[in-house]
Order: sequence, then structure tokens, then C-alpha cells
Amino acid sequence: MARLRSRVDVRGNDGAYRDPLQGLRARVQDLAREVEEREATLTDALVDHLPRPLAEALLEGRAHARLPASTEAELLAAEARLLAYRDALDRAIELAPDLEDEQRALPDDAPDPQLSGRLRPLIDLFIGDIVIETFDAAERGLHQAALALDKHAEVEKQAAYAFRARFRAHDAPFSVLTQIAFAPNEQPAEVHVFVATSVAAGTPPLRIRPQTLLHGLGKAIGLVRDVELGDERFDDSFLIEAEPDVAKRLLGPSVRKALLGVAAYDIPDLDVRGGSAVLHFRFEPNERLLRNATLALAGIRKSPVTVSLLR
Repeated sequence: MARLRSRVDVRGNDGAYRDPLQGLRARVQDLAREVEEREATLTDALVDHLPRPLAEALLEGRAHARLPASTEAELLAAEARLLAYRDALDRAIELAPDLEDEQRALPDDAPDPQLSGRLRPLIDLFIGDIVIETFDAAERGLHQAALALDKHAEVEKQAAYAFRARFRAHDAPFSVLTQIAFAPNEQPAEVHVFVATSVAAGTPPLRIRPQTLLHGLGKAIGLVRDVELGDERFDDSFLIEAEPDVAKRLLGPSVRKALLGVAAYDIPDLDVRGGSAVLHFRFEPNERLLRNATLALAGIRKSPVTVSLLR
């Protein structure tokens, strides 16, 4: 019995001698599997919304997680890297639900549209009675329309020939900039109105523009591709730039009806991105026009936002 025991002990010692790093290798392999499992649940969108230090830790961990390791020093370094990377992945996964909630949250305030740099201000030399009348009518129209939508609306002078109104309507905040100016090579001076509200940060981008004859020709020969919603009047009026499912979700029937109500005065531009939705048209503000503009934006703001930061 003593001789048999001796043989077993020797074989055990020989095995350890043949691969003294077996335990370390096993730990590194187990960590690598844990890291792969966690990586499979992450999306690029999650990394984009993480705090910068954590996002950088993930990118660095991903870049160095699979470096070859064979010597004891290399294996120990790999173990340390994988442990740090696994911990960073766990923190990111833990933050995901709160980040998704943030992307769906609706801000309480509306962003203020800024004075357009592409519009030239009026030059005193060219101001005549008709321009003064346009200016006064625009100010009066904005004031009356804003108060019709919200009796607590605030209207203030923003700059020479520009006024801003802030108010709430349809359970949404709004900031409206009315600017009297003219675009290069365009006469006479026009009233430009920018109506803005806030949307959830996770709202995907969308833009609509007036559809011109050139756009129509381009679509006919395949040079211009846009989304069509099956609403002939709307599709003929607007060029829609968005993912098809996004356009259908944000431009529902009530939003399209309101936008066509605005288009009865001037076909507007709509830009949804970065947590804001801004509608621009050229016409003196009045109650009906501003009501349709705010209804359209409020409808977009209330559209459900789908955010999935984990697989």
C-alpha cells in the first residue's frame, strides 16, 4: 500500500511540474467567458450614453481583452485586465435601465430657437412704411395667438425686428421666435416663424421639407428617395427624411393633419433631433396657424419612444 501511495504522489507532482500555470490559465479562461457573456448584452447605443470615463474604460477593455498570454507575467496581466473589464461591463449593465428612463423622459422646458444666421437683418436704408407695418402686424399676431393658446403666455422683444413668445399648450412647452428679415437674393422682407418644443432625448431624428418640382422629378427617376406614408396630399407636399418606421410613428394622422393646416399658409420645414423639434414657416403668426403648429409638435412630443440599450 505504501508503494502504491508513493506512485500516486509522484504522478501528481509530475502533472503539476508539467503545467505549473494550469490554475492561472483556468481563471483567465473563466474570466474571458464571463466577459463574452456580458459583451453580448451590450449595444453600441449604451456605450454612447454612458458617462465618459466608463465608456472609455469599456473601449479600452474591449481593445485589450483578447491579447495573447502564455507566460506567467502575461497571464497575470490578462487576469487583471479581464477583472477590470468585467467590472466595467457590470457597471454599464447596471446603469442601463436608468439611462433608458432618461432617454424616454420629457423635459419640462422648450429650447429657444436662435436667430437665424442665414437670414439677413433689415438695413435701415431700405425700411419703408410697408416693412414697419409688417413688423407691427407680426408682433401683434404673435402676441394675440400666444395669449389665445395660453393666457399666461410671455412675449418679449428678442432683438431688432425679432420677438419671442413662451407658453404652454396641449400639455407641452413652446418657445416661438418671430423674425423679420430677408434671405439673400429675396425681396421683400418676410416674417419667419420658428416654433420649438422639447422631445425625449431618445426620439430618433426626422426632417421634413417642402417638396419641390425638382424633388418630384428626382423621385420619378430614382435620384431622390424619401419615405411615403400613403397619405397622398401629405406625400405630395413634403419630402420626408427618416427611417420608415420612425416617420410612421412620429407623423401620425393627427400630426399630418396639423402640418397640412400649417401648409395652407406656407409649407413648413420640420427638424427633430437632439431632444428638440423645430417647425419653421414664413407667414405672419395668427391663432389658427400657431395652433396647428403647436398641435403638430405636441403630437410628435407625445409619440412613444422605444429605447433598448441592452440586448
